[in-house]
Amino acid sequence: MRIIDKNTDFYDYYQNLYQDSTFTFDRRDSYLLTKDIICNSLKVDGYYSWKEKKFKFYRKTNYMLLQICNTFWLFELEVTKTDDHFHDEPTEFVADLIAHWRDFTKPRKLIDLNRIRFNKYLGFGKELTPEIMVNCIMVNDYEIKRSLNNYTIYNGNEKIEKHIPLLKASGLAHLLNAHEVFLAFEEYFSLEKSASEKREPLGATNDDKIESHGFDLKTSFRGKN
Repeated sequence: MRIIDKNTDFYDYYQNLYQDSTFTFDRRDSYLLTKDIICNSLKVDGYYSWKEKKFKFYRKTNYMLLQICNTFWLFELEVTKTDDHFHDEPTEFVADLIAHWRDFTKPRKLIDLNRIRFNKYLGFGKELTPEIMVNCIMVNDYEIKRSLNNYTIYNGNEKIEKHIPLLKASGLAHLLNAHEVFLAFEEYFSLEKSASEKREPLGATNDDKIESHGFDLKTSFRGKN
């Protein structure tokens, strides 16, 4: 897979190890996802914490879900430092990879990164284990609280929307296997190519479909001369 982008990410060097231009990843729609951007995504609307007897604007424990093609990574983020001058806004966190799996029943995506939250009832008398969280994700029993799939950069007065996060400065990259990430992207383009080849032309008749698969209507079937 060949990558087109002036920016780089932590998995890019595999394109030099496996010099194969079968697929091209046009990643010029990328932006650098930093820890500051992630910290900003951890902010929440104010809520009253009965445990701490005050209003809070972040949750200490957060979850991030990354999907590349049909491979998923679930991260737990613990806020370790806040700025007290701005309503306890998160400024530092530590991340841990708590689950990693593949699910081909889900629609494949090039890359999808979101802060998610599991339904509140799970916190009452039931431990929120990695197994339970993965099962919730598999059956869509969770909420997307903040998407990191788009970011606005400014070029003078021009606003430019970017949609592919580069992970090297995010605080998550050290938990990912670069080779696996590279192969997941490559798998996405491979499956997209296979899917496009299987699609029938709009308005194709049954005979058109038969011929498109290499059969001859006169000679390929029993009873035809």
